[in-house]
Amino acid sequence: MATGDASAPLKSLKKAMDEMMEEIHKIQFEMALEVKRICQNHNIEYFLIAGTLLGAVRHKGFIPWDDDLDIGMLRIDYNKFISLAPIEMDKKYVLQTWDTDPGFALPSAKLRKSGTKYIERNSQKANIHNGIFIDIFPFDNAPRGRFEKNIQNATTYVLKRMILVRQGYEVWEEQEFLKKIMYKSLNLIAKRVSLNKLKATLGKVMVRYNHQPSDCVVAFGGSYGYRKEMIRRNWIEHLTTIEFEGEELPCPMYFREYLTQLYGDYMTPPPEDSRYGRHKIIMIEFGDNT
Repeated sequence: MATGDASAPLKSLKKAMDEMMEEIHKIQFEMALEVKRICQNHNIEYFLIAGTLLGAVRHKGFIPWDDDLDIGMLRIDYNKFISLAPIEMDKKYVLQTWDTDPGFALPSAKLRKSGTKYIERNSQKANIHNGIFIDIFPFDNAPRGRFEKNIQNATTYVLKRMILVRQGYEVWEEQEFLKKIMYKSLNLIAKRVSLNKLKATLGKVMVRYNHQPSDCVVAFGGSYGYRKEMIRRNWIEHLTTIEFEGEELPCPMYFREYLTQLYGDYMTPPPEDSRYGRHKIIMIEFGDNT
């Protein structure tokens, strides 16, 4: 009787998935270097954030199971980058905002690789460019008062979700029946307001305090919620560099404080059964990757 290794198919699948993730990271890193080139040429300040910064600190590069790359900019630099990137960047990339891609529903930007596919479960029904991407998040001033913070939090929370469901994004899991009903109901309300009005209102709320002194800034497009995404302004006003995949890239000087706020004990990796990407990618195509 033949006695083979029963775990061999699983090992083979894991190897294939690891190789695929390495290829994704390679493309995302190329896009990060394109951002670096444009920003250096035009004196635009940017910095690694979220899981990408965590990867730089803990792994000197990508977290092996992370499925994206995150960059932050203060709003003034973000606006400058958004205006220059379509002119300056290599034509194999596409800058995606809700102004350049009418079906896109996020209040931030993505840089996409043309000729590829990288479809997230929650946006699979949205009519958008869906190539392999990196995320670019603007940071805006938060108000100083607690009441004003609560109002800004609640207002942006509702508006962001109204825009998402209006654009066909599904921000619930299949088993979350009550959540699905809630968002379907929210969509009925959203349809009574023009999409442009929803976007304009959210845009005004996000930048409302940018001309006032503030100790804190917020990445409204982030995944961790208003309270965690609201950080001390001086954490990202002062930058240093950190090694990432063999390159020196900008990061907040107070990266320890930032990472502790987002992740707690950030140097301890999660259990193996929790090591997966957040974006729930359901389709990947690399195209010719040239």
